[in-house]
Amino acid sequence: MKSQFYLLISFLVLNLSFFAQTEDAFAGLKTQLQSWDPVRGEWLANSFRSISKGEAIPDRTFPEEFTPYELLTMIPMDRRRELLNIVQTNNRNPNPTTVSNWVLIEMILNHSLCEQLIGRSYGDPHLNSFDKATYSFQTVGEFVLSKSNKGHFEIQTRQKPQSESFSLNTAVAMNVGGDRLCFYGEDKPDFNNAPFRLEGQPIQLQGRTYFLPRGGTIRLEGRNYIVSWPTGETVILDSRMSGQMQLANVTVQIFACDRGEFEGLLGNANGDLNDDFNTRNTNSFRPAYASFSTFGNPTLARGSEIAEKEYLAFLAKDFAEDWRVNDLTTLFDYGNGRSPISYVDRSFPRVHYTLNDLDMGRQTNARSRCEQMGVTPEEMRGCIFDNGFLDITPNPIPTPTNPVIGRNLHDIKKPAFNTNDRTFGEGGVLSSSPRETNPDGTIKDFNPQIKEPNRNDGGKDFNPEIKGENGKEGIQSESNCSVPDKKPEINTDFEREKPNSSTPIKNEKPVINSKPIFSSPVNKPSTSPSKPASTPSKPSISPAKPSMGGMKHGKG
Repeated sequence: MKSQFYLLISFLVLNLSFFAQTEDAFAGLKTQLQSWDPVRGEWLANSFRSISKGEAIPDRTFPEEFTPYELLTMIPMDRRRELLNIVQTNNRNPNPTTVSNWVLIEMILNHSLCEQLIGRSYGDPHLNSFDKATYSFQTVGEFVLSKSNKGHFEIQTRQKPQSESFSLNTAVAMNVGGDRLCFYGEDKPDFNNAPFRLEGQPIQLQGRTYFLPRGGTIRLEGRNYIVSWPTGETVILDSRMSGQMQLANVTVQIFACDRGEFEGLLGNANGDLNDDFNTRNTNSFRPAYASFSTFGNPTLARGSEIAEKEYLAFLAKDFAEDWRVNDLTTLFDYGNGRSPISYVDRSFPRVHYTLNDLDMGRQTNARSRCEQMGVTPEEMRGCIFDNGFLDITPNPIPTPTNPVIGRNLHDIKKPAFNTNDRTFGEGGVLSSSPRETNPDGTIKDFNPQIKEPNRNDGGKDFNPEIKGENGKEGIQSESNCSVPDKKPEINTDFEREKPNSSTPIKNEKPVINSKPIFSSPVNKPSTSPSKPASTPSKPSISPAKPSMGGMKHGKG
């Protein structure tokens, strides 16, 4: 008994020692960041600590609406490399618990130093993997589009039939650094018309960037909703109409320094397109030519039409089953009596179509329209297919503005909170001269206004279905506006009581049980605005989600 007591004491002393080392290391990181900028640097350091613990980040106390990653990229590169060296040194600590606190911080710093990779799911739908494999994916259900093995990033798409042989992306669910965020073009889980749900609760953008609790942001630029992760990944949602259905074209941006750490329909991002279609079931039959893509690959294009359709059938059946979500893995919300199985139809599609089934006249007209809209050669065949069969407006790869380009950071004389319901201008004062600028930057007024979208195509494809409090449409921003940011919090002696900031919108008639994917509650400092309430549900990433009466997420 005595020996067990001494063993326990030794264990506690050892862990307290490791804890002290971690605190000292965080203090060193914070000091470095505060020497760059006293206000922004302290917020960034505290945000890093929160991200490493899976907690809500502190509220911003500066005018910019940046994510932690975006603010980090404003720091000169040589200083970022010094910060990375500090983090990597602490990652060599023998205590695995201590090391785990630094993994995501090291990842964010690495992201700020490496290039991005792009994957896409667009049209009816066609997919471009991170490794540039391209294919048609005509099936229905809910699938993992992409998921990181680090646990902070996942995207799921819901495909519904538009006809007996063509399907569309109608909803997207995301794990944004620990926040469960869903976008619904069709099949909203309640009676609220807003397209976004945070932990199952409807949210409104209210004409500016929306801050997610754990550091992500949502902003609207033109017709595109841009969801930014606190760690730098991005999803661009282009919402438009096809016939009577609202579809979502999904563009995903990740980082090349995370190669090989992904799974899902967009592949593993390891640089080899030939293994993007490997199934997890090694006993599954797979056509010998499955390394080829169905769109834009000359080798397969020369193959017989029968062989191509056999390949399409493999993708719609065996490959699709590998990435289909279930009650335990889904991130979506469901109305009463609905679940992932409600969207499954394994007999779909009734017929596999290829471009050979489209007459040359329609192919020529579709190609002309795609070229006029600026579609790249890599996506031309998919665009011709979509426009020729379904008259879907061509959707070139979106290029939203980078929110940090051309921005100058001014000294902050009086910090003030910048949250979803309180702007910095209510208490902040800027100095007259900038502290640091980007090489190509000129001082700009950063005050985005949400306006009507640019409707070059007459607006027939635009239908975000978002209403402001006065019932009018009003969350569109012009394409030259670039404003992203979130809602964190910081330890300062000027903190004061703030009103609620992400107050959920009450449904007229609750019909959904929102079941969160996280296993632990959000720990947020008392000065931060309240987040939507939810009751913990199924474990998946880090924090737990609340549950709301009437809504369910996954298997309740």
